[in-house]
Order: sequence, then C-alpha cells, then structure tokens
Amino acid sequence: MFNDHVNTLVASVANHYWFVLAVGGISWILSTKYLTPLRKLPGPLFASFSKFPRFFSVLRGRPHEWELEAHRKYGRIVRTGPEQVSVGDPAAINLIYNASDKFVKSQFYLPFHIYDEEGMLPDPLVLTDKAMHTRMKRNAYNAYSMGSMLELEPLLDGVTDRFFTILDKIAESEGEPCDLGKWLRFYATDVIFTVTFGEDLNFMEKGDPIGMMPMLEYIIGDYVAIVGQFPWLHRFLLGNRLVEKLLLGNNALNGAALDLALGQVTKFRERADEDTEKPSTFVHRLLEQQRKHPESITDRELNTHAFGNITAGADTTTIAMRTIVFNVLKNPEVYRALCWEIREEAKLTFPVSYQAASELPYLDAVIKEALRIHPPNGVMYPRTTPEQGATICGYYIPPGTEVGISPWVLHHDPELFPQPEKFQPERWLTPDTELLARRKRSLFAFSAGSHTCLGKNLSQLEITKIVASLIVQYDIALTDPGAELSFKCRWFTPQKGLLVKLSRRP
Repeated sequence: MFNDHVNTLVASVANHYWFVLAVGGISWILSTKYLTPLRKLPGPLFASFSKFPRFFSVLRGRPHEWELEAHRKYGRIVRTGPEQVSVGDPAAINLIYNASDKFVKSQFYLPFHIYDEEGMLPDPLVLTDKAMHTRMKRNAYNAYSMGSMLELEPLLDGVTDRFFTILDKIAESEGEPCDLGKWLRFYATDVIFTVTFGEDLNFMEKGDPIGMMPMLEYIIGDYVAIVGQFPWLHRFLLGNRLVEKLLLGNNALNGAALDLALGQVTKFRERADEDTEKPSTFVHRLLEQQRKHPESITDRELNTHAFGNITAGADTTTIAMRTIVFNVLKNPEVYRALCWEIREEAKLTFPVSYQAASELPYLDAVIKEALRIHPPNGVMYPRTTPEQGATICGYYIPPGTEVGISPWVLHHDPELFPQPEKFQPERWLTPDTELLARRKRSLFAFSAGSHTCLGKNLSQLEITKIVASLIVQYDIALTDPGAELSFKCRWFTPQKGLLVKLSRRP
C-alpha cells in the first residue's frame, strides 16, 4: 500500500514537472518571439526563439550561406537569433563600428581569450575595454604603418626568392600538379615570421615543423566559431586551464604558439641590445619605441603584438592570395588582361617593387574583387548595442542585443554588385565615381572603424607583390579548368584544391 502511494506521488510530481517544463518552454518561445522590440524585425521563425538555426549553419561550415539567404529573403536587417540581429546595410557600418566604440564586442569573442600567468593577454582582437584597446592600437600604429612595412620590403623579397626556387623545381617536373594553395600558406607563414622577427622557421622547406597550422585551424577556426554561438561553454572547455591542458596538451594555443612568440621576442631582444642600426623588423620597431618611451608599451603588450602576428597574420593573406589566383585562372579574359598590364604595359621585372605594382589599376581591381567575392572572414563581426539601444535600418534595437555585419552579406549585395557571384574586376574601374566610392566603403574584408585589422597594410603589401611576381615569373593554368575550390566557413574561410600547372617564363 505504501509503495502504491509513493508511486502515485512520483507519477504526480513527474506529470507536474513535465507540465511546468512545457509551460516554461512555451512561455520562453512566446516571450522571445512577441514580448520584445525585436518582434518587429523580419527573420526566420525558428531563429526568433532559438540559436540553433545559426548554430547548425556554423556546425556545417555554411553560416555565410545561411546569413546571405536570410538577407535575400527578408531584407537588409534580419533577426537571426533570440537576441541577435544581422545587418546588411553599408550605411550602418559607421554606426556599429565607429571610433566612439559605443558598440562593444559581444560575448562571441570569449573563446578567443588567451591567458598567460598574468591573466588575459591584451589582444586587440578581443579587447572590449576602450582605453586598453586604444592603447594597444596606438603603441603599435607606427610599426604597422605602410611606411614601416615598405622599409621591411627587402625581407619579403628574400622569402619570395626562396619560394620561387621551390616553384622552379616544381615547374621543372613536367606534368606534376602543384598544390599552390598549400605553398602559399607556407609562404605567408614564413613572411610573417620574417617580418616580425627577422627570421622564420622554414615552413616552405620543412612543411610545418611545430604542428602550428592544424592547431590554429582548430582553435581559431572550428572552436571559436562553434563555441562562440554559446560563449558560456568556453569556461568549461578551453577557458578552463585544466581542461585545456587535458585536451590539447602542449598544443594549447597559449602553449606552443605563445611560447614560440615569447622565445622569438627574447632572442631578438638579445640581438637588438647590440644592434644600433635602424629598426629592421616589426619587433625591433616596438623595442626601439619602448627604449625611447618606456611608458608607451610594456613587455607584455609587445609580446602580445608578436603573438597576434603569428596566430592571425598568415591566414587572411593566404585566403586572399588563393582567391586571386583561382579566379584569375578561372577567367581567361581576366588572366590575359592582368598578364598584359603586368608584363607588357608596366614591364615589371623581378623582384617586383610594391611601389610599381601598386600603381597598376587592373591589378588593384583584381585584388579588390577577390576580397569582395571571397572575404577571408565569412561571418559577422558581432557587437553589443549600448545602454540606450540603437536605431538601425529604421528599427529600434534594445540594449544588450548582439548585432553585426557580415562581409559575405555586404559583398554580395546585388544592388551594389550586380551578379555578385561573378568575378568581375571591371566593376572597380567604373567611371561612376559615386558608385565606386560606395563600393569602396562597402569593402569590409578587414572590418572597419577603430577595429580595422592592424595587419591590413602588411597584407596589402604582400598580396600585391606576390601576385605581380607570380605573373612575371610563370605561366600558370589550373590542372582542371572545371574544378572549384572547397572550403568551410567557421571564422576564416580557408580553401582547398588550388592545383595548378606551372611553366617558368624565360
């Protein structure tokens, strides 16, 4: 009898539990759908009360397509989550990303946080503290300026010499396809090490001697993009030092890459103490600045800038170079026009100087079009609306809402870029100056405002020189003209499958 009463009580509690759970779930759905100012925004029904539609798109590596399709269906502003809004209007760039920083970086960036024994590294990529972010940008501004980068141009030329020695050997092996995408990744990595420290780890000759690339692909690619959809999970995963050590061991991002950066800085500092010549590398410039103005940059801040170069300095540039080479070769008329401008009109010779190559309008148009059609970052740069909220595209967005603009969405706007899926450099050569200005303002590959990528000038220098140099030195063709590059979009959009045939030009 007693057992019967217990069973009845348990059944009653269970029934009430499921009833309460069901009521709570329905209440949540109704409140997030209808009891918020965001209810007025268009968007997918399921996304209005759940993060899972976007989460699954990230999991599949197709968030860029999901966002783009949503904007094509619903317009320039779309509710993509219970408290998330995607904006596809270039007019909103200045509002969301301007220098006043009223819109701070959202919780999405938590998985990017890297720690050492003193706490979180003050990496400009993730900093939400305005004063610290301003300080970090200011203390490296001169080192990242185009003038400084041009003074380091001979370092790039030295790496390019080695690169072309390798490509020459591949070209001599007639009929053997060249995975140029792989070699461009090794090249870009050696460049960033050389520019930063004055020496590299010979990625082109040795491959990946420290296993850095898979680690970066996992951490800065898969992990941050997936966990960033539910940032609170980070504290229980790689945000927990014990869990990080158990899962990654010596491959932890704050282990291998950070130790590598610190070791290189220490080694360079020892050399620089004896070097009275003009600063010759990125780190040398920061050390010289520290010597003259000790309060302007601490050792830890200097190390962070060097660490940031290593972890993020090669990926975006590699993606852009792959996009350029593939689309130029995929479109014979573009390849012919670019070859004519570089070889016949400008008569560039190797080593190609940035000054000469940067003056070529068609090459510049090709680079811009590549950054447009396949931006290195395929998802929005998320921000959080300020205390007073904000009005975007005519809609009031309440405070604390995650908002952002995706380069992929902006760059595939058919109003600004007719036939957006077509690689068409000529769109950047239009005589319509007003339209051209609007297009340039909408080019969002390096973000915008105070959070524009610090390494933009180095990337521009490297891309311009290597593309022109490849055209000067080689005849290039796709091994399969019908092939397409494959890629997954997480945070970055790295491609695979750039197989080419190389012939050395006389």
